[in-house]
This record gives sequence, structure tokens and C-alpha cells, in this order.
Amino acid sequence: MGAAYTVFGKQVPAHIYTQLSILTLGSVALGVTIPKFLPQDPAKNEAAASKPIAPAAQSKEDDFDFEKFIDLTKEETK
Repeated sequence: MGAAYTVFGKQVPAHIYTQLSILTLGSVALGVTIPKFLPQDPAKNEAAASKPIAPAAQSKEDDFDFEKFIDLTKEETK
């Protein structure tokens, strides 16, 4: 017989821990993947789709002015 661990005063074979780890990893994987295959609530999806998307606010200060950049580089080279 292979190695055994002592847990609470009893000998437990090592292959039990292998089986427990496989079951734990399998349970976590199922818990993550099963909700992806469940039917979705259509009212929830419609509410999210009906929200207007705010346009990105752009100001003149945020824009890059290439002409000013060229002028600055010309002044620096003088």
C-alpha cells in the first residue's frame, strides 16, 4: 500500500486527496460555466440596450494642435 496521512488520528490513503482535488476543481469549473448556458432574462437585456450612450466629451484643449507643435520645434531649433 502507498503512503497514508494521519487525519484526526485515522490513516487516510493518499489517493483520497487526489480525488478530492479533482472534485474541487471540477465543481469550480462547473460553477463558472453553467450560468453561461442558462436562459437570460429578456427584460434585463432590453433595459440595458435602451440606455442611451453618452458621447465622448471632447474639448479644444484635448485636441493635439500639430501646427503649434511645428512652431514650437522651429523656435527650439533657433
